[in-house]
Amino acid sequence: MSRLVQAAINKGAGLSDFQTNSDDWPEHAAAPNTHNRVLELVQQYLPAGLKVCDLPCGAGMFSARLSQLGMDVTAVDLEAVEPFYFDKARRVLADANLILPFADGEFDALVSIEGIEHLENPSFFMRECARLVKPGGLVILSTPNVDSYRSRRSTYVHGFHKYFKPVSAHHKMAWHLHPIDMTFVRGAVRKAGLEILEVAVNRMTGKNLWSEALRPIFNRKLPAELRGEIPYYGEVIIYILKKPAADGAGA
Repeated sequence: MSRLVQAAINKGAGLSDFQTNSDDWPEHAAAPNTHNRVLELVQQYLPAGLKVCDLPCGAGMFSARLSQLGMDVTAVDLEAVEPFYFDKARRVLADANLILPFADGEFDALVSIEGIEHLENPSFFMRECARLVKPGGLVILSTPNVDSYRSRRSTYVHGFHKYFKPVSAHHKMAWHLHPIDMTFVRGAVRKAGLEILEVAVNRMTGKNLWSEALRPIFNRKLPAELRGEIPYYGEVIIYILKKPAADGAGA
């Protein structure tokens, strides 16, 4: 374990400053059907009993659902959100902009639902995700789908991607920072030493005769692997990423 990681672990034990008592904090802040779709993918790819990190966990609703599937869940977030719908003893307070307070390969899988777009350095976070899962482990990551027809139309009409509306001269809605497009993800995944197993969306929204007629025009200059129904449709894009198994180890 590196000194930096050990220092982060030591620091993480006393993060009591991040306290939030928001009575109106939503049970989950994800887009419609995102939790359900990610849960389907978890059941498809992960057997019960694995050690899973849920980051950011927010109010703990998805952590609770993972636990109901038989997963050993560690819930991680910057703030101690209240009310919290999961076991507080299994919540760790940590800043995902920094080295996270866990050892290399500590988890079988990591789930990050709509978190990466909030972070100052998304590439660094992708590398942290890769560090935290063991060889052969999975990272399931979702983010607003800025490659979609609806988001691209919003950029043309309004000057900003869907879900990234400026609410002041200094920040965007929901404290989003970076629109995370598929080209960025593919590059960051490769640099982090991960590979893409599957790309999905929360639901196939926005598909009609008009959008389909425009798809060849909108997609004509994109790389071939970006021209399909995904990412053209869907509000939230979901990536299933795998850390290659160590040489000589099983998948």
